[in-house]
Amino acid sequence: MNVRCAALLLAFTGLLVLSACQPPLSSAIQSPPTVQAGEPEIQAFFPRAGQDPAPVLVKLYSGASTSLDIAIYSLTHPDIVKAIGDARQRGVQVRVITDNEQAAGNTQKHAVDDLLTLGIPVKVNLHSGLMHLKMSVIDGKIATIGSYNYTLSASQQNDEIMAVVTQPAFVKSCQDEFNRLWDSPGLTDAKSSY
Repeated sequence: MNVRCAALLLAFTGLLVLSACQPPLSSAIQSPPTVQAGEPEIQAFFPRAGQDPAPVLVKLYSGASTSLDIAIYSLTHPDIVKAIGDARQRGVQVRVITDNEQAAGNTQKHAVDDLLTLGIPVKVNLHSGLMHLKMSVIDGKIATIGSYNYTLSASQQNDEIMAVVTQPAFVKSCQDEFNRLWDSPGLTDAKSSY
């Protein structure tokens, strides 16, 4: 494991420990954190505890004003796919990376086709192994991470976590990793099935 990956893993582990020390989130919490200078924040969402991350992502994506970068293994949740498309239609620069095997499945193939039709660049991995990230970076100020795939089953059935982080150094690490992946030869442009 390289130093950068180790540092990112250590930071994520520390963030989860910090979020575990916070009071439990109520199931009514569906709003994303506000970004305020000097006040880093972490919020954790657990679908099986009644804290569906989908409305949180939709609200975050709806609030994006300049950029939205998403690296996600599975992308089929209709509300999230629509929010990504809506961001693009508002003029937000949107980029999506997903897993090539998942993108070949019927439901995700339709989601990717919808994004491509809107002019959103989508890339899939060529490398062996999975593109298994579940990460978004919104306006370079907010990152979402965790085990949560952007699917209905992840929202309704699975034991999952999604964390929303506004700690600047952590968000920058996520943005840097997204940019590194986006420019790497291990990805290729997704092709429309239409």
